[in-house]
Amino acid sequence: MKKEDFGEKLIEVRRVQGLTQEDVAKMCRITVRTIQRIESGKVLPRAYTIKTISENLGISFFETSNHIVKKKEQQSNRKTQPLSWYVKDLFNLKTNSMQKISILTAPFILFGFVLLLVLNSETNAQTNDYSSSLNHYSFDLYRNAKVEKENLFLSPLSTYYALLMLHEGSKKNTKDEFEKVLYLNNSGSLMNNYLHHIASESGKFPDLKVSNAIWLDTSLVVEGEYSKSVSQKYFSDFKQTEFANKEAALSDMNRWVSEKTNGRINEIVSESEIDAHVKLMISNVVYFKGEWLLKFDKKKTTSAPFFTNLENQYKIDFMNMFESLRYFENNEYQFISKPYKNSDLSFCVILPKELFGIEEIEKKMNNDFLNEILDSSYYVKTALSIPKLKLESSDELSSALISAGLKTAFTSDADFSGITKEAPVQLSKVLHKTWFELDEEKTEAAAATEAGVRITGLPSYKVFKADHPFVFFVVDNQSKAILFLGRYVKPVNGEKIEEESLIPNLDKRKQEKFAAGNREREPLIVIDEKIASQAELRALNPDDIESFHASKDNKEVAKYTSKDYDGVIVITLKKKLQKQE
Repeated sequence: MKKEDFGEKLIEVRRVQGLTQEDVAKMCRITVRTIQRIESGKVLPRAYTIKTISENLGISFFETSNHIVKKKEQQSNRKTQPLSWYVKDLFNLKTNSMQKISILTAPFILFGFVLLLVLNSETNAQTNDYSSSLNHYSFDLYRNAKVEKENLFLSPLSTYYALLMLHEGSKKNTKDEFEKVLYLNNSGSLMNNYLHHIASESGKFPDLKVSNAIWLDTSLVVEGEYSKSVSQKYFSDFKQTEFANKEAALSDMNRWVSEKTNGRINEIVSESEIDAHVKLMISNVVYFKGEWLLKFDKKKTTSAPFFTNLENQYKIDFMNMFESLRYFENNEYQFISKPYKNSDLSFCVILPKELFGIEEIEKKMNNDFLNEILDSSYYVKTALSIPKLKLESSDELSSALISAGLKTAFTSDADFSGITKEAPVQLSKVLHKTWFELDEEKTEAAAATEAGVRITGLPSYKVFKADHPFVFFVVDNQSKAILFLGRYVKPVNGEKIEEESLIPNLDKRKQEKFAAGNREREPLIVIDEKIASQAELRALNPDDIESFHASKDNKEVAKYTSKDYDGVIVITLKKKLQKQE
């Protein structure tokens, strides 16, 4: 059976088993809309969705499409692929048809990450799939690192790499804990030739730079096997410095991180973070500058209140535009995904419908939660309003990692004998520095064209106004892997609003309408001479349409109703469908 036939097969199995679309959605933990779109043939289901439905309904499913078979073979090979393969898949910078849209920017620039190892002075392993392992780790780190009422910005990818480098030299119980925290099973297959690729041909990857370095004290001899392994798998620089000479060591390391982040981070280590016991440091830097596929117009940027909580509001700048975006919503939250240029990466926001409901959403966040959102999202015209963001932070993550299960590594029982046997070492501090900016800055421009007619994109649209605490992340659309993850709850440079204006602002906000198409009247929908709803229109399969006519003429509207509509859309279905009805 071909993937294109899965919708028909699903209808057949449902009828035999006496199941409704709602029954299937509940059994498979996916949305009714997803079932409707699959059965109508409007979308080809993802492999994950096919697998979930097939397992729950007992559908025997196989593909004969060469493309699908090839993809399936690639997926089966994932278990034996090196880390380089996973990262290459994660940062799959293939072009796609949407590149024809105007190209402008939102700088999104990242950071440095350092682990300190000192002389002793006194998993949840569920999958071999890289993106799944990374995402499980990402949500664990997020939950353990977040502080109530504070912003948070992390690069799970960068911290994951640095921990993998330590895992490489760990032994016994220490190694077991790394594998649980990092959700590793077949750790021996992890390699990182992709980092070698982007390092040796950096001109081909202007948007992304990943760099690693191991800093060795001049008195420390590292195991040759570890040195060789890390060089091959993580393309790490080996650098020697004299930690006893703080000034020289700090200068070397901070100059390195400044170069790797184009000057965005000039200090990754301070004098207070180095003492006589430090002999080895591992650093990892990810620098990413993402450009919007479709720019924001600076002329449309406006100032408005951001509702941090009941007691605090800030006046900040919001970027505004209408754009066709991947979108999803339920009773609790809205989701949008805005794509970047030259890649399969997107900037995503999960926005609670309750003004101060972020913590309830955060409790539900995990890898399955993310997959369901991404699988259920669909393109729709969106009135988007998001803050201009600028975040800079310095976090010490040892407590978060200990809470996640990495405990022995921070004690005198740690076993890093794979790194050096000269003296016992343990993990002391995990320093994580981030720099993030999101704005409308322009870098390139091109004409925007879009082929074909999207019936679902007719005048109705969704309103997405991120004027209260939300979760945001950058995800790879193909693998669903999370690169960056954060929460925005309190503007850094906003103008605090006076107390007497708080209640009036809240009252005004509650009166705003956020239903689809609230800024313009909807058109009248007529299908085969019968007035139909927007839901019936969205459920139509474009292949079933014989003719399509749209008119703004009120006289045309008056043929069907005396009510006030913004024009009329008249659709005639193919005759065979009329007979079936």
